[in-house]
Amino acid sequence: MNWPHLLLLAALPPFVVACGRAGLSDANMLTLGTLLSLAWLMWAERRWPARPDWTPGRSELLRDGAFLGLNAATDALGGLLVAALALHLRALWPATAAPMAGVAPWFAWPLAVALGELGPYALHRWAHADGWGWRVHALHHAPERVNASNNIATHPINVLWNQLSRVLPWLLLGFDAHVIAWAALFIQVQSFAVHANIAGALGPLNRLIGTAELHRWHHSIHPAEALNYGTAIPLWDQLLGTWRSPGSTGPARVGVAGVPGGAAWRVWRALLLAPFCARCNRAQRSTPRRA
Repeated sequence: MNWPHLLLLAALPPFVVACGRAGLSDANMLTLGTLLSLAWLMWAERRWPARPDWTPGRSELLRDGAFLGLNAATDALGGLLVAALALHLRALWPATAAPMAGVAPWFAWPLAVALGELGPYALHRWAHADGWGWRVHALHHAPERVNASNNIATHPINVLWNQLSRVLPWLLLGFDAHVIAWAALFIQVQSFAVHANIAGALGPLNRLIGTAELHRWHHSIHPAEALNYGTAIPLWDQLLGTWRSPGSTGPARVGVAGVPGGAAWRVWRALLLAPFCARCNRAQRSTPRRA
């Protein structure tokens, strides 16, 4: 049983309550919750690794730390852009067209989570179909190990499109700010948990929440295995035919064919530039979809 993942999810409600009583803003609650969750999962990975050979080395942690800084700045910029776009659209949007305004939080939160996963699910599935979307998304699949820290190794464009497709519908539909923060925290925590290299299974819970057992298969180098596009929950995979049972073992190999997944700066620079630079893309063999 993957107890670290379950304990983390169980800790979220009391954490949110404690932050509210301490007077923390939603933004600070989200930041603190994300960092504490990442620290907990990285500690658990060291203590109970599913695959010891997937434990990140110093150079990989430095790479992931650089992406943490880059994407934190991207996330902050994206928040400003989404807010500005939402204000512009709401000026054209009748006040009565905000159906979630005033809805009880206990009912609104699961709807926010489900809706918040739909846009990123669709974009994620599109990005795996080769073309420009894959040139953006390939960076996240390049590591040859799957662990909590390299969840952060994601192209800034990928961060922006996820944020836009998730947060803009929340704002336009009138979800309460606290509900948005709680849903965002759950989705963010889940994104780290499903990448965490922690031993143990969650069994029937694979059909209710995203788990490492499901997501490791998504990082397989073989297309037939690389499904399960959802992260926080498998709802849209189940409804749209892309959910696959995790089985008893993980994929034999993860990564991207033709792209070395180590921490060499030249590789990551090329992957960062690939969406904009045809020459860089050719240098990475057009970041091929899979072997």
